[in-house]
Amino acid sequence: MGLANTKLSIGETDQEIKKALIESRPHCQLSCVPENVFEMIIGYVQKYFNCYDCNREGLLSAYNPKVTFSLCLNMSSQCTNRSFRFEDAYYRDNRNLKRLSGRESYHDEKRSKLLHHGKIDTVNLITKLPPTEHDPASFRLDSCYFSTNMIAFSLTGVFKEGKSTDKVRPLRSFYRSFVCVPDPEIQMTIINDQYVISNITGYQYKKYFQQNRRPNDSAQASSEPSTSSNNVVDEQTRMIKQFSTESKLNLEWSKYCLDHAQWNYEQAAKIFMEYKDSIPKEAFLV
Repeated sequence: MGLANTKLSIGETDQEIKKALIESRPHCQLSCVPENVFEMIIGYVQKYFNCYDCNREGLLSAYNPKVTFSLCLNMSSQCTNRSFRFEDAYYRDNRNLKRLSGRESYHDEKRSKLLHHGKIDTVNLITKLPPTEHDPASFRLDSCYFSTNMIAFSLTGVFKEGKSTDKVRPLRSFYRSFVCVPDPEIQMTIINDQYVISNITGYQYKKYFQQNRRPNDSAQASSEPSTSSNNVVDEQTRMIKQFSTESKLNLEWSKYCLDHAQWNYEQAAKIFMEYKDSIPKEAFLV
């Protein structure tokens, strides 16, 4: 299944992603992008990320035969909410120039080697990266340039990493910079793709869980007395402190673990024991 045949089904409707992208239009000269160009970008983003999450081999038709692709891990962001260890598949192709060291000749060779050329090499790499589930409500257009021969735009957002059956699925922040050229069959193909992955910021973390609250959460909150809400908060606070005492995790990480287990204490303990070795040292109490 190629990109051209992919159904626009990312999110509940094709209007969900459009709403998110429209909100970001005033930034970086996006206000002067013609409506037909903007609609083209929206449609392309929908198809691309739906295919990326479900069938990456189908992205072969999305890339130009002369495409250049690079992957970079931003592991030192001061805005990071919490750190989750990246899988080895990311490290092998991480083209973060600040991380390249050694003699100059080796540095130049490594820098060149980590650039991927051609659509087969590019798709071969992205199919080896961990599974993802992008959140369309988090998508934001950051900049855009267009001419008769080229469209360039960048996109930021959040995705869950791992399979839907995984007990722990880290949230990641991403930045994608696409340069596209016209194509007679599928409107346009990507000739340059720069992919940057980071751990999410505190703002993205709060925004994500606000947008993805279960439908009955808000209804229950409005129908129950405020005293009941206070009791829930008090119970969760008690659970966080108890979990922190028993696991030696700090309060923030204890809350995060309980969040992922939907406040099932026993399940949170099982998850902690399973992934204990991959939790960063700074998450533990001194």
